[in-house]
Amino acid sequence: MFGLFATASLSVGLLAGCTTEDDGYGFCSKSDVQFAERLNKLPILDMHPESATPVTRNRNCDHSDGEAYANQVYRSPLARTEIASFYEAALVQDGWKARPNSAVPHGTTRAATGIRCYFKKVDEQFVHFTMDSHVFEIDKYVVEVNGPSVDGWVDYCTPE
Repeated sequence: MFGLFATASLSVGLLAGCTTEDDGYGFCSKSDVQFAERLNKLPILDMHPESATPVTRNRNCDHSDGEAYANQVYRSPLARTEIASFYEAALVQDGWKARPNSAVPHGTTRAATGIRCYFKKVDEQFVHFTMDSHVFEIDKYVVEVNGPSVDGWVDYCTPE
């Protein structure tokens, strides 16, 4: 009887140990959530044109694909081309590298596509930067940094 109790207790203990590493919800582990916290502290999220003002800041792990991310929404009266130019210079200054396949897709402009393919290593992992100007309000834009998903990187932009 004691052996059965000990075996059951050990099994429950082992199962409980598994849940401390994984939050039990999708692909995100505790380390993914911690990495999102680290991403949230990257200086590039605080860099912005002088006329831009911070609106909201988010960080988390996307439970559908395990991608840790942090983003900052800004409000700005500047044209999208001016905002993109600011971030292209700020990224280089902060040590981010543009990938050769980061060209603007044919038939579009940098302002229309935002910035899509800059990388930097953080804690020995590649991190991807994007600037999206496709938000609901015309005077807002989003800058985001994210790690890879469980499926890796998107085809149009890979770190190496």
